[in-house]
Amino acid sequence: MSRAKTWRRAALATYIAAGAALTLAGYTVATTAANANTLRDTRERIEDFQREQTAIAENAISAASVRRGTLPPDTRPPVAPAWPELAERAMPSVVALAGIDKPYGTGQNNHAWRIPGVQQNAATAALTRVRAWHRDWPKEDAKRRQRIICGGVAVEGNKVLTVAHCVEGQEALSVRTAAGEWREARVIGADISRDVALIEIEGDPLPPIPVAGVMPRQGQDVMAIGSPGGYGFAVGVGIVAWYGRDAAMLSPDDFMLVTASIIGGNSGGVVVNTRGEAVSLVSYGYGIYTQTVPIDRAQAVAAEIERRVVR
Repeated sequence: MSRAKTWRRAALATYIAAGAALTLAGYTVATTAANANTLRDTRERIEDFQREQTAIAENAISAASVRRGTLPPDTRPPVAPAWPELAERAMPSVVALAGIDKPYGTGQNNHAWRIPGVQQNAATAALTRVRAWHRDWPKEDAKRRQRIICGGVAVEGNKVLTVAHCVEGQEALSVRTAAGEWREARVIGADISRDVALIEIEGDPLPPIPVAGVMPRQGQDVMAIGSPGGYGFAVGVGIVAWYGRDAAMLSPDDFMLVTASIIGGNSGGVVVNTRGEAVSLVSYGYGIYTQTVPIDRAQAVAAEIERRVVR
């Protein structure tokens, strides 16, 4: 009898354990499915928004769009571009930004937690830690190295303008000048929605680049200067294609699109006109086009950032 009771107890314990395991598995699977559905729906909403904004931008293809800014269109007599001389003149004012990505850690800082609808429970936390273990995030963190991430341009004193998406998520920053000098840098502030950031560099001020008091019209020549892939400074020439709404960011502002080619690392670089005056900052590449932030708005955002810091 005692042996039969032992078997019954063992069977009952196994049954209870199996039930608990199934419950936990169901809980985890349900959480995973809910999170996957939330992320898929979020991606679809973003894609729908991008398509809508692209349509808005395409309907706004007009040189008159620039009149909504603070700078008037450029009606001066055209100047034949002398790109080699203009590039040489602008180089002392441009920098390449280098950064170190923030560590992955063990998954506690998973950005998915920020998305409405993602399950805020133990299963999500556990699954994130499993993902961190599976992808060996600690090992990846140990391999972090400083790398060139984008460009920038000196505008006043030790202040450098660049784009916000470059400096976001960086643990440390330094800059390399066109002369090859390395300097430490810090982020004063950034506006993600307008994709503008203001940084401060150590050492002597760099010569500020001349800033245009007018915006180029459609069809006028421009040149972009950046640091693609960290292999030194490069230039690309093209024309102003059109002014329109941004197709990716939640911004009501118009952006300037140019045909000057962009490679990874050109973001944050300066775009100049045929007189060597800054007219915009490189933001993103869209196929054959490069989206840029008009220089007057970049300066206005930088001024807002400085006012916030002073307060």
